[in-house]
Amino acid sequence: MNRGFYISGVAGQMTGNKLDSISHNLANVNTVGFMRDRSAFSTVLANVGAESTGVKSAAYMTMDHQFISPDKGLIRKTGNDFDFALRGNGFFKVQMTDAQGKTSVGYTRAGDFHMDAQGTLLTESNLPILDNKGKKITLPQGILTATREGKLSINQLEVAQVGLYQIKDMTQVQKASGTVLETDAKNVKVADNSVSLEQGMLEGSNVNSVLMMVEMMQNSRSNQSMMKLLEQYNQQEGLLNDKVGRVG
Repeated sequence: MNRGFYISGVAGQMTGNKLDSISHNLANVNTVGFMRDRSAFSTVLANVGAESTGVKSAAYMTMDHQFISPDKGLIRKTGNDFDFALRGNGFFKVQMTDAQGKTSVGYTRAGDFHMDAQGTLLTESNLPILDNKGKKITLPQGILTATREGKLSINQLEVAQVGLYQIKDMTQVQKASGTVLETDAKNVKVADNSVSLEQGMLEGSNVNSVLMMVEMMQNSRSNQSMMKLLEQYNQQEGLLNDKVGRVG
């Protein structure tokens, strides 16, 4: 009986965690360069070592981990010189700074850039974009143009090279914040010719709102089933408590 409560409780927690993930994805359906979260599950044996007792072991599903979907979002034309989209499995490198002032690097496909008063090229969340040597990109005033390889020019004079990178294994990636990902440096390489930069375009979120709504309904039904199962276990336990120990 206790095992039934435990398994049902784990399943209820699993559906709750998945609902949080779906809600987060739906909230970012219009976020430039957002990559949706997906849930992975694993099978757990309820009766580990039961072979020695002759009892068959039961199995149930539990939340294993979450991963980031590598699917690409739709690219749309904006006409803004500071909007950039990446074709292929590429990422921009950005500089992050924590509360203690320590810097680290992250990776994003969100290309809605702008410049600050000093001419530093920044993401929408004000993180500096890094060039192919890991340095911040500072641009003078003028008309900005870019090549497919990431070379930036002001008034037709080349001034910088945007760093374009590829992540080898997307299962080894975590979200730092928003659309920024982080991973070990060994999991990153300089982008090859399959990656190209498109100026005046933006990649949208890879969240499919229709599919997310379907998943939400399926998850809600699963959660309702778990609640009913817990209620049945509770009723059975109540009956056992009433009957056990009675004489006659």
